[in-house]
Amino acid sequence: MSKKILGLTILLIVALALPTIPSVSTHAQGAPSGKIVVWGWKAAMTDTLVASGVLDDFKAAYPDVEVEIQEYAPSDVYVNFPLALTAGEKDPDVVLIESSHLSEIVALGGLLDLTEKVQPYIDDVNDYRWPDATLDGKIYAMPWDSGPVVLYYRRDVFEKAGLPTEPEQVNELVSTWDGYLDVCRTIKEETGLYCFAHNKANNYGRLYEMVLWEQGLGYYDAETGEITIDSPENIATLEMLGRFWEEDLVSDNLEWTDPWYAEFASLDEPVATLIEASWMEVFFKSWIAPGTEGLWGVARMPAGPYGGARAANDGGSTFVINGKTDNPEAAWAFVEFTLARPESQLKLFEISGFIPALETTYNDPIFDEGDPFFAGQKARRLYAEVVSDIPSATVYGPHYGEMNGAVSLAIQQYAAGMSAQEALEEAADEVRASVE
Repeated sequence: MSKKILGLTILLIVALALPTIPSVSTHAQGAPSGKIVVWGWKAAMTDTLVASGVLDDFKAAYPDVEVEIQEYAPSDVYVNFPLALTAGEKDPDVVLIESSHLSEIVALGGLLDLTEKVQPYIDDVNDYRWPDATLDGKIYAMPWDSGPVVLYYRRDVFEKAGLPTEPEQVNELVSTWDGYLDVCRTIKEETGLYCFAHNKANNYGRLYEMVLWEQGLGYYDAETGEITIDSPENIATLEMLGRFWEEDLVSDNLEWTDPWYAEFASLDEPVATLIEASWMEVFFKSWIAPGTEGLWGVARMPAGPYGGARAANDGGSTFVINGKTDNPEAAWAFVEFTLARPESQLKLFEISGFIPALETTYNDPIFDEGDPFFAGQKARRLYAEVVSDIPSATVYGPHYGEMNGAVSLAIQQYAAGMSAQEALEEAADEVRASVE
């Protein structure tokens, strides 16, 4: 027998004598398989993920993975998912979380560490979306969509007031909040119509937070954790918004109520503008104001009193994975397929209007299509330009619920007559006593 044959024979005998080593994961040797449970709300799940065909695409690519969608209202997610995490439950596997609540969920612990998995996509996603997903240098979420804030305006109201109606001209008119105030004065004087809705008694600070965000401000210092709710910049921002109340330029309708919807849908007495994120577009078109096609335009929001990018965020969402999931490979395959593939993100965007956080999608021709709802304006291109300019801010965070609650009350007190400084100082003291 040759030495080569003898050597091979010995290796074979040794191999047969060794005990069989079980695989750590049956998924590691091939494509993921098994079942995952995904929580999210109807607008994102049935109306977007399913309706766009992206879920079917995933099933075709991963035929051995069963995906069960369970729909919950966002408020129910933020009650039930923390309970599941603290109890160490294995379901749900994947959960959709709004950006405003992400830091709170991350701070609870119990999420799967996605730091290594998201590394290929770090530079492709909006920079400002990662801080709320990060804790102690580790990343626990993959962003889905962003909420670039713009100024929507009614062309017919501007024309009636004798103002320019083309986006480039309107953009110049409202380049600052002083300029916006002048526009609102003209609209009220010439038409008797209100500029936007800004409720006093139940104001929960959404517009205020957007104006803070564009200035890179917020409720705390990112490096020290110090509460900044009563900073001079925050006080000046609230006082600036108060000028619209003082001059009776805004309606008192509360957001997301029937009177508020009616302001947008009206052909006779509409509100003139709205500062809100790009996802508002799909609501206008589908159920709030579908009969107003061609009457709208889009411009950038005014720059804040301390300058800023004329670009802010409101909303957006992410997927997180339960750290106790029995099937992390399938869970990540689902998240990666739906959110990190430009093809998937563009399908989701086309049907929902939720602008992708994935910036590699922004060169697609869909962003340069004229939109009949906006009289042919290329509104999506503006959204992409705005989202790329959004600065990091400290509006959201691990204590956002407490901070937003305290500030909302402060805004209501200010509207009722208290000074902005006193109201925000009280809010800041309350939050400091609670979280510092």
